[in-house]
Amino acid sequence: MTFAQRHTLVVYRASERADASLRGLAELARERGGRLTVVALAVQEPASRGCCDTRSVLWNRIARELAQEQLAQARAALAENAADVELAVLAHSGRRVAETVVTEARRRQADEIVLADPSACGLSRRERRRLDALGEDGLERDADQLEAPGQPV
Repeated sequence: MTFAQRHTLVVYRASERADASLRGLAELARERGGRLTVVALAVQEPASRGCCDTRSVLWNRIARELAQEQLAQARAALAENAADVELAVLAHSGRRVAETVVTEARRRQADEIVLADPSACGLSRRERRRLDALGEDGLERDADQLEAPGQPV
């Protein structure tokens, strides 16, 4: 597989650093013919089917809406590159988030996972370490490890 065919899954939560990383990644993908998918995390609580309590249902909807707002900010940061980037909400249970991210990357046939801003991506330090461990097959790296746009990685 050539680098030009690479598909990058980006875990995004809005920050100046994340926006700058996202713009650089989009430019690299465009220059090299790669694909870019941006996901925003949304924790989802289990909703009991036998209960009339709607708190979990409401919370889940709010969490998805907040993730959609994050994606709207990503779209704005991407500006003219937004049309070339897939944006999606990635729902998770709040447990083993790293595994959820890796599973999504594999489902989408992504070659790598990038945390646009590791300190603000929505993953705890423990989950980031777990993601590193799961990514030992070359699937994960953060935006700090990227070269300047247009330079070989």
